Amino acid sequence: MPQHDTGAPLPNPLPAPTPDVDVLVVGAGPTGLTAAAEARRHGLRVRIVERKPSRSPFSKALVVHARTLEVFAAMGIADAVIAQGARFTALNAHIGGPRHHTRVDLLRQPWGDTDYPYWLSIPQYATEQILERHLVSLGVEVEWSTTLHTVSDRGDHVDAIVERADGSTETIRSRWLIGCDGSHSHVRNQVGLRLDRTDAGATFVLADVKTTAALEQDEGHMFLGREPLLLIVPMPEPDRWRIIAHLPTRAAGPPPTVDATYLDDLIRRRAGIEFGSHDVVWQSQFDLSQGLVDHYRKGRVFLAGDAAHVHSPVGGQGMNTGVQEAHNLAWKLAAAERLEPGPATGILDSYEAERRPVAQAMVKGTARATGVLTTTNPVLHRAVRAVAPHVIARRRVQARLGRGVGMLDIGYRDGPLARTTTSRAAGRRLPNPRLALGGRLHERLSGNGYTWIVTGRADERAPDAAAAEWGEIPMVYLDHQALAEPLHGLDRVTLVRPDGHVAATAATADAVRAQLPVPAHPLPLSGT
Repeated sequence: MPQHDTGAPLPNPLPAPTPDVDVLVVGAGPTGLTAAAEARRHGLRVRIVERKPSRSPFSKALVVHARTLEVFAAMGIADAVIAQGARFTALNAHIGGPRHHTRVDLLRQPWGDTDYPYWLSIPQYATEQILERHLVSLGVEVEWSTTLHTVSDRGDHVDAIVERADGSTETIRSRWLIGCDGSHSHVRNQVGLRLDRTDAGATFVLADVKTTAALEQDEGHMFLGREPLLLIVPMPEPDRWRIIAHLPTRAAGPPPTVDATYLDDLIRRRAGIEFGSHDVVWQSQFDLSQGLVDHYRKGRVFLAGDAAHVHSPVGGQGMNTGVQEAHNLAWKLAAAERLEPGPATGILDSYEAERRPVAQAMVKGTARATGVLTTTNPVLHRAVRAVAPHVIARRRVQARLGRGVGMLDIGYRDGPLARTTTSRAAGRRLPNPRLALGGRLHERLSGNGYTWIVTGRADERAPDAAAAEWGEIPMVYLDHQALAEPLHGLDRVTLVRPDGHVAATAATADAVRAQLPVPAHPLPLSGT
């Protein structure tokens, strides 16, 4: 039947549905737990779901690096992580034969301005337990046995349908969704992002095992002679070690049984050590692949951690990269809530612009290192064995195992938040000099948002922190007597981002603000 215009006003369209939460995190590994905790710490409403029924009891990722410990310090959990781990004090490289032994003292490298000048050995499950306890203290609990089925970006929110162990389903409506659900990410597949994997042509065996051999408890070993690569890495539990072995060819049929006998034979052949393997609590075998997702963001959905990149375990960079990605993203989501649409889009797009190049460099770097160490070309293998001892003996190369592997020099100078500024310091990690009265500068930063750093002469009066020019953002004033070490590369006034990187630096606060592509506002504390 035809409809006729009655002249009456049309009813208003239905109001947009109100999201249940600001952020839904999918995946409760280290990256997901960090994302949820940081989003909550910055005042956002958060839920986190995980398809598994409980946390894995196996060690998996084993090393936490210096920059990640600085992230944990900002979150308030670094001391707890350090208490559960053990410092990795030296790496012994046995390359080219028994006479070629180079001991690299990791604690004596030029680490520079950090409170964490070491690699920390700690099982992934211990890191996750600490992160989960921290998250619970912020009022958020992991929803275990909750499987994501579909993700639908509605433009102004995301609908995610999840299923619980009892078969019941729920549609969770969130403003943003972060996929931290691993290398086979369902979130990534749902939103049409692509991660193309390249077969690295290498198979690895990993095992956590106890030994009767008399090895220094806090020193690792790398063996590469006529036999393929073998790494023996210390774990916090006394006499327990992580074995990492390259298998150059996998025989037809079922994979080998990685038990004490298998490990003893492998270690004897490659290292000449009667290892006395026993209590093999975890083992894994995998064909190495590497790849990087095409984009870190699609609409209101973001990826982080293994959902965004897969790579070699050499260097222990993967988990650390994921945690740092979550730390970078969470404050930007909180900031976007307080910005107009244009600047909000800019700050959210900066997540991919800053973090994807870091992951790309990491994937390429670990691929190169793994390719050199696992080559099956006999000519190249002999060349590596001949040249590597001389290379690793160089101080400059050893120094990279400190600050470089520790990820302390990662910066975002080419990112969109720094490109518009006139200072070369923009985008870099804020220097962390010692203070005359004890501690370091990072300890003085705001726990939840931007911080002004203002320097002056000893005879100057400190600025009024309540003055309008500071815009209610906390300020730290340092005269030259307050610094026990120089603060290089910064002008008199510096604005520090919530993730500890420099936003801009200039002679005045107004000059700093004039450089910013996105306005800086105070961020609320969790629960406000």
